[in-house]
Amino acid sequence: MTNPFLRMEQHKASFTQNDMKIYQAILDNPKSVIYNTTSDFARIVNVSQPALTRFIQSVGYRKYNDFRAEIASWQATQDNNKVSDSSIPFFDAMRSLLNEAEKLLTKEYLNNLAEYILSFPRIFASGMGKSYSPAILLQNLLRKYKIFVNTPNLDSLAEVSENLSHDDLLIIFSVSASSSIMKMFDETDAKVLLITANPTKELEKTVDRVVHLPYLPPEPESCSISPILFSMLVELIDSYIGEKLSSTTD
Repeated sequence: MTNPFLRMEQHKASFTQNDMKIYQAILDNPKSVIYNTTSDFARIVNVSQPALTRFIQSVGYRKYNDFRAEIASWQATQDNNKVSDSSIPFFDAMRSLLNEAEKLLTKEYLNNLAEYILSFPRIFASGMGKSYSPAILLQNLLRKYKIFVNTPNLDSLAEVSENLSHDDLLIIFSVSASSSIMKMFDETDAKVLLITANPTKELEKTVDRVVHLPYLPPEPESCSISPILFSMLVELIDSYIGEKLSSTTD
């Protein structure tokens, strides 16, 4: 099942004023989509029916009923999680995120990511707040392969990034990929691999490679589980790097 909220977030940067009204109305009350026709929901949001149709198509759906079905399925899943007697919200959220992450982190994807990282002679990794921990984990895990990862903290990141060369790889872990951290390495000559929960496709124009990990609506910053997914990704990268190095020495 596709996460319709994640789809909307991925296209948010290109939303018009009407699109933002529709988007906010859906976030505020997803069930208003489920229980209303196209014309009724357009009237509730105070936009024209063609404007609503354009919004639906801009986020990847052919028609309103397709979008409504996805919202209904997603809402039913969330409601079932809430009423389950044995359910703990944190674990429900984690299961939801893992299902989304599994669609992205295929063997082919991880294998390619490991190859990319191994192609650089020097690796640097950093992050803000909780997102700094995966950088340290990467440093510790890769040490056993005699791959040394330099982990500058946030205070020194800007200075370090300015002195990197085009042969270096700078890995940035950032849930939100906010402008405050992005500007710290915008002058670097290094290749930048951004690992984030921010679904904005525009980020791909500012760095060399992006890994967009999933998050729970309404926004990445409110999803406290994102740094946990970062650490899980690091563990997977370590595993695939280990396999690659083992195969080359056999």
